[in-house]
Amino acid sequence: MEWFKNNRFWNILGTVPAEVEIEVPKSVSIDIMKDDIDPNEITIENAYKTRWIWYHTILAIGIFFTNVLLIAILLILAIKL
Repeated sequence: MEWFKNNRFWNILGTVPAEVEIEVPKSVSIDIMKDDIDPNEITIENAYKTRWIWYHTILAIGIFFTNVLLIAILLILAIKL
């Protein structure tokens, strides 16, 4: 009977004979919030995440203004030429 469970023919066909019992694995739940940090707790990891967010926010604002300046230069050059 073990041969029936592991046979690729039944897996491809998608059916299994009635006399063969197949064990269904139990689902595993993942806690995505377990790595979150309490914002009121001051730790090195919390400070790093806060600085990372601020750094990238300032960087995004700088890139936005650079793009606006480049588009303005492009428009000025297009009008004068």
